[in-house]
Amino acid sequence: MTIADDIKQRLDIVDVVSGYAPNLRRAGRNFAAPCPFHDERTPSFYVFPDRQSWRCFGACATGGDVLSFVMRAEKLEFKDALRLLAERAGVSLAEARRDDPQRNALYRVNDAAQALFQDALRGQQGIAARAYLQGRGIDADAARRFGLGLSPSSGNALMEHLTALGFAREQVIEAGLATRGGDLPSRDMFLGRVMVPIHDGQGNLAGFGGRSLDGSEPKYLNSPRTPVFDKGRILYLFHRARKAIREQGEAVIVEGYMDAIAAHMHGYENVVASMGTALTQEQVSILKGAAKKFIMALDADAAGQQATFRSLRDSWGVFQQAFQGNAELSLRVLVVPAGKDPDEYIRANPKEWGRLTSEAQNILDYLLASLPRFWDITTSQGKAQAAEEVKALINKMGNAFDQDTYFRKLAQALGVSLETLEAAIGKPGAQARGGQGRRAVAGRDVSSGVFEQKRRDLLEEHFLGMLLRWPELRGRVQELDPHCLSAWEDRQVFTEWMHCSTMEELTERLEGELRPRAEHLLTLALPPMDLRQREQAIVDCFHRLEERRLRAMKEEEALLLTQAQPGEGQQEGKPQSLDDLSSQAIATNQALRQLFLTKSLKHRRGQES
Repeated sequence: MTIADDIKQRLDIVDVVSGYAPNLRRAGRNFAAPCPFHDERTPSFYVFPDRQSWRCFGACATGGDVLSFVMRAEKLEFKDALRLLAERAGVSLAEARRDDPQRNALYRVNDAAQALFQDALRGQQGIAARAYLQGRGIDADAARRFGLGLSPSSGNALMEHLTALGFAREQVIEAGLATRGGDLPSRDMFLGRVMVPIHDGQGNLAGFGGRSLDGSEPKYLNSPRTPVFDKGRILYLFHRARKAIREQGEAVIVEGYMDAIAAHMHGYENVVASMGTALTQEQVSILKGAAKKFIMALDADAAGQQATFRSLRDSWGVFQQAFQGNAELSLRVLVVPAGKDPDEYIRANPKEWGRLTSEAQNILDYLLASLPRFWDITTSQGKAQAAEEVKALINKMGNAFDQDTYFRKLAQALGVSLETLEAAIGKPGAQARGGQGRRAVAGRDVSSGVFEQKRRDLLEEHFLGMLLRWPELRGRVQELDPHCLSAWEDRQVFTEWMHCSTMEELTERLEGELRPRAEHLLTLALPPMDLRQREQAIVDCFHRLEERRLRAMKEEEALLLTQAQPGEGQQEGKPQSLDDLSSQAIATNQALRQLFLTKSLKHRRGQES
């Protein structure tokens, strides 16, 4: 996965586009608005949430993904649009730039450390650790599945092991596996602890969590912040849970590693752990790319603590900021009964966990019902404190009707009249939304990651490989719409190549991961062809790419035609009418027919010659 793919995954195109098209309104399963790129009365601009794409059916006659939209809306080059969206998604491009040998070396150090930890857990010294895990319902197979291990108990055994494998002492320290000793020798960070590997969203082993076995404090110890590990930017087990979260449209957030492991062991694979109390903006950005419904799980002991209220309050604020008042956001609270932690409850009642999640309360309903546990609302002072805190949460709701509803519920929960509550703290008011246009990106730098596990498009690769190998073919594809290329980096390479005269010039113009992409395309194995065969092959690819683009347009038009009504859209502010959409669908069909005729004619000419 490239850094741009990661950014797009974290963002919802509807949220981004709504900042530039304030009149964006739902039209069936999609959204419509007057096009932000040209003047019009009848909306011809559509956003497709399922595809995370946009398209103008009017004068622009183009479309694309969230990255291409921002490039056009802000009139930015690719690298600047990427920087802008990275800021919005909470992705550090400066850190992503370090996805180089130095960064990869830290992953390798962590991998080597995990191998030692796993060996120690399976060996003689792991008897107590295995007994502890068995008591938590984790057998040998589960320990292997989740990569659990045991850190050596001596002061520098891990350092000695890793340096013997060829890693530098500075690398071990930079990975957070050992501490600097100053005038003293360095010392292993984790001593005699059950070790839990923590992976980032791409599955790289970024750090560890260690649980003490002898009662020493802290009970849980995480890796320090490193170039590859930042607890506030990672959700434990998200790399495993992503698929289930997307499929179910809902994520369950627990606090501890063992809670998440227990859930996954019993088939609840949409569960992640926050590794703390309140969620960070970066963690919510990760979740936002996969779902709009979320459940926060609390154990019963924590449910009445002031710290829990503050955690829920802060988490609610972060979700509201990330979703910018989107009505589809759902945040609920699950309280585990009987004073158990989530992992204890799941192990004892695996089938009941599903019922608990289905019965989770809306966060504000939960907080209102819990007011007596957080404050002494039998006193005026307690009422005032509770009212101020909850009003701040109500104000974060983007819908004025929802604000009014929950303000009334707050009055009922406090046992006062609506008039008394308004006199005490004022009426509810929508919190001003932050600017959604172009944002400053102070302290960020353009970067790029490397190509990782990228889905290959053989047609695009063959097309660009020929084009880069034989520059004389560019005249045959001058009219190709770059959006015929589905991958953003292929579009960028194509666009730059059409303005360059030599490969050296192209290499200078490309930055980050685009440069190795072009080098890869240039080295593709191509069959030997003379000039006439090359021209035929490049034109054939051109036609196939154009056909693919037109067929995608047909699918979008078919979606809209099933939702449009006769006569709809005849007044300003309404989506296009059925007649308008039908006309555009006919035009697309005609373009496809013309393409087929052109291909057929060229085929006949080829046979005749």
